Amino acid sequence: MLLKTIFGGAFALVMAVSPALACTGPEIFSDNFSSSDGPWQHTDGVNIGGGFAEMKPEPGKNAVMVYEPQQIKDFDVCADITYPQAKNPDEGGAIAGIIFWLTLDPASFYLTATTPGGMFGTVRVNKGRVLLAAPFKKYNFIKTGAGSKNTFRVSAKGGNVTVYANGQKAAAFRGQADDGFIGLYAESEKDQASSWKFSNFKLAEPQ
Repeated sequence: MLLKTIFGGAFALVMAVSPALACTGPEIFSDNFSSSDGPWQHTDGVNIGGGFAEMKPEPGKNAVMVYEPQQIKDFDVCADITYPQAKNPDEGGAIAGIIFWLTLDPASFYLTATTPGGMFGTVRVNKGRVLLAAPFKKYNFIKTGAGSKNTFRVSAKGGNVTVYANGQKAAAFRGQADDGFIGLYAESEKDQASSWKFSNFKLAEPQ
């Protein structure tokens, strides 16, 4: 219920390697989303099963699912994200990615995310303020368009964060490390629901 309250409204954000191979440290948890029995807490608009966690929030709104068993400061997390159909791939508000260092009341977290047009970057949301941690850019190693699947990875150790797409380093920055939850996030376009699909989730210890 608390997550639904925090993530009930859309955040106005301005802006192929297998996970099994990408996150090579000792495994903490992995999920192929074959069923909805995993340790996830999620908002409305999330459907888990058949090999995917599908997030389809209402137009202009968002959905989130959080790995509930533990809060983690240092980690290596990977997931495949399949792009939805989008009217405006980089301007319509559709965005999805990996949330980390999520703490509640008030909500604070980092979001490494992508758009259907292949933009990729990281923001920090802290007490209602949205700060840019790594600029959103297009990379030639990210496949674009509806149905395209890319592997995204976030590695954090001692506050140093490195983000990857399809095994290629995209950015590195120093973050405000905290014991926090890890999860997945998706936001729809302003005028239509966007169906994002997540697969092959893996959480491991950093190397």
